[in-house]
Amino acid sequence: MTDENGAPEPDPTRPDGPDHGGPGHEPAAEPASGLAALRERARPAWRWLRWPVYGLAALFVLVLVAGAWLWTTTDLPPARSTSAAAVLLDRNGNELALLAQEGLRLEVPLEEMAPVAVDALIAAEDQRFYEHGGIDPFGIARAVWNNVTDDSTQGGSTLTQQLVKNAYLNDDRTFSRKVREAVLAVKLERTEDKDQILERYLNTVYFGRGAYGLEAAARTYFDSAAADLSAERAALLMGLLRSPSRLDPGEDLEAAQQRRDAVLSAMVDMGTLTPEEGEAAIATPIEVTVRAASPTTLQEGVAPHFVEHVRGLLIEELGEQALYDQGLVVHTTLDLADQRAAEASVAAHLDDPSDPQAALVAVDRSGAVRAWVGGRDFEALQVDLAGGAGGSGRQPGSTFKPVTLAANFEAGNGAGEQYPAPAEITLEVEGGPWTVTNAGGQDYGVITLAEATVNSVNTVYAQALTKVGPRAVADLAQRLGIRRELEAEPSIALGTEEVSPLEMASLYSTFARSGVRIDPFVITEVENGDGRTIWDPADPEEEEAVEPRIADTVSAVLSETPRSGTARRAALDRPMAAKTGTTQNNADAWLAGYTPEYTAIVWVGNPEGNDPIADVDGQVVQGGTIPAMIWHDFMVEALADVPPTEFPEPDPELLSDTSPPMELTATPSVEPGDAVDVIANGYQMCRAAWFVVLEGPTSVVEQEVPEGQEPPPPTPVLVESQPDVDSDEATRRASVQMPATAVPGTYQVSARCDAGAGPQQLGPTATVEVRPDPSATTTTSSTTTSTTTTTEPDEEQESTTTTAPEQTTTTEAPPGQRDDEG
Repeated sequence: MTDENGAPEPDPTRPDGPDHGGPGHEPAAEPASGLAALRERARPAWRWLRWPVYGLAALFVLVLVAGAWLWTTTDLPPARSTSAAAVLLDRNGNELALLAQEGLRLEVPLEEMAPVAVDALIAAEDQRFYEHGGIDPFGIARAVWNNVTDDSTQGGSTLTQQLVKNAYLNDDRTFSRKVREAVLAVKLERTEDKDQILERYLNTVYFGRGAYGLEAAARTYFDSAAADLSAERAALLMGLLRSPSRLDPGEDLEAAQQRRDAVLSAMVDMGTLTPEEGEAAIATPIEVTVRAASPTTLQEGVAPHFVEHVRGLLIEELGEQALYDQGLVVHTTLDLADQRAAEASVAAHLDDPSDPQAALVAVDRSGAVRAWVGGRDFEALQVDLAGGAGGSGRQPGSTFKPVTLAANFEAGNGAGEQYPAPAEITLEVEGGPWTVTNAGGQDYGVITLAEATVNSVNTVYAQALTKVGPRAVADLAQRLGIRRELEAEPSIALGTEEVSPLEMASLYSTFARSGVRIDPFVITEVENGDGRTIWDPADPEEEEAVEPRIADTVSAVLSETPRSGTARRAALDRPMAAKTGTTQNNADAWLAGYTPEYTAIVWVGNPEGNDPIADVDGQVVQGGTIPAMIWHDFMVEALADVPPTEFPEPDPELLSDTSPPMELTATPSVEPGDAVDVIANGYQMCRAAWFVVLEGPTSVVEQEVPEGQEPPPPTPVLVESQPDVDSDEATRRASVQMPATAVPGTYQVSARCDAGAGPQQLGPTATVEVRPDPSATTTTSSTTTSTTTTTEPDEEQESTTTTAPEQTTTTEAPPGQRDDEG
């Protein structure tokens, strides 16, 4: 064997070995002990560990050398400029707005900041601030441990490092940037004292809501000065630093309170608050001011609501600090010329401060938003009425009827199907009776579903809703472009569910694209100050919401509305489709319309409550008046340079009457006293009741008449069958008894239909012949009395074709004929 140096080792079993005596040998040495023994035992492990140790030692030397090199070559650069406004461009590259925060960047000396605010900052962000020299190894270790244990009271970066990142560096997540940050933090600590670092930090750090610095934050959230902050308010503000928008009490009160309370507990642990003070602060409810719009410079003086909408999307995607610090260039879809036309159209028809509010959204065929008017006066009303900010919406009224029309098309019901259109109708629906009236109490007789669309007849659309059910309408509306949840109530057919003009623009533009939905979008690209794209929204998805034949047939029906219906004031000299809408008590007035290239929605009303809209210049505000005129004037300007195109051809089958034809047959010939059996078809709309009426000349009058006196007038025949109630069957059956005293002649059978507004004669008639009774005595007389049989001459009948007595006669009333009977 050899030792670790390669020399032969003595064999202890030999007599002359080191443990044995013998001639010429000294006694053996004592076994190794203590440190020597430990070294002997560690030799095998060292053979394996020595190379990693050598590597770590070399890495340590390398880090020292690199640190020394960085220390000697890295100097504190000039602080970055705090002015880096985001620029919003329209679709053609014109400057639309600047998003800057200079007005909320307020600086005050540390002496004018509440000491409790400094304590809260240190407790929240850097509890060893007064002990480290710029970087904190213990803090780094704590951050690693917090990541493992999910305890996120503090991060790993010191306040000095955060100041260096905010003032000198950028947000790149690279190792080299972190190393530079650490070196500069140490250098900063060598050049400035702790109070100077605190003052700079608290005057530049971002607190959300566009507020840079503690003074700006105190004014923004509490309308107070930084010097007056209490412990609970200071803890809330310092808790925001981790994620200003996510922890904003206005966005997530529960998360904000949890973070605030964690900071207060840390202050108690550090001794800057007593336990009693901490408990009292934690028990204090959070109260902050209402979020105000951030300062904005409108380069062209238009589209303030659109700019605020884009701002919200940028904050959601990139964060507030990136929006205000990186000099972003935001490419939007807005067309400045269209926007000016939209605002001018609204102002032209609503020019008095007391006039109602208005909103307008325009979307092109690609889904790009070209114009956006969220209200008449942004300073007076910062709520965005176009986009439905905060979940607000308005009832769309009859502009929602095309959804019910499309749902009927999907179910196979045609626009030519006829309905009774009384002034008022009561239908039995789930939940009880549902009473619907027409605007102005008008009775339209019997009309088609297409005619009911053009003239906005509520009682017909209530019946059309019962054919498909409210759930089908709600689901289809969401497929077409409505993003909010809708209650599946029968009144959805009449537009009682709240929506926004933006959602209605999405819905109507789906019809314009032959059933293809593209969600409206407002941003196409975002670049940073260096010209690098940092957000490139994906191309909007295209999804077929309904079959093209259904959407194109809806367009065909709506094309008649501006020609002869309620949208005549919106009519353009080009193919277009439109629908008006006016809610109950004239609280909301809409015009929703489109061409194959462009969709625009106009709403007029009062945003507070459902008060009736006041007259404008002596004119009642309804969908077909002020909104229609605003829509017309805007579209004339927006489409001035757009060549007109035609809508695709509709489906002829969906335009026809797909319901079974109305037929009525009766027993062709009977004798007096016989039963008359009646079979009817096509009466599915008679849900409340259906029955038949037998009418004829007269029945026999048999009584004694004193000599010399006139006999009494004859008795006319009028017999009704038992009603068939609560049924939507197309085929009905009934039986009536011919009076035994009926005289020979022709009798008429007609149907009575109650669709919810009372019985009305509906559909064709049938005739029944009464055969003579050979055994009947027609005349007798005596000297004192006489018995007389008298018949009434046949009344003039409706236009009929009478066949042989053994055949049934039917008469079809002209479509749309109004029948006042019943």
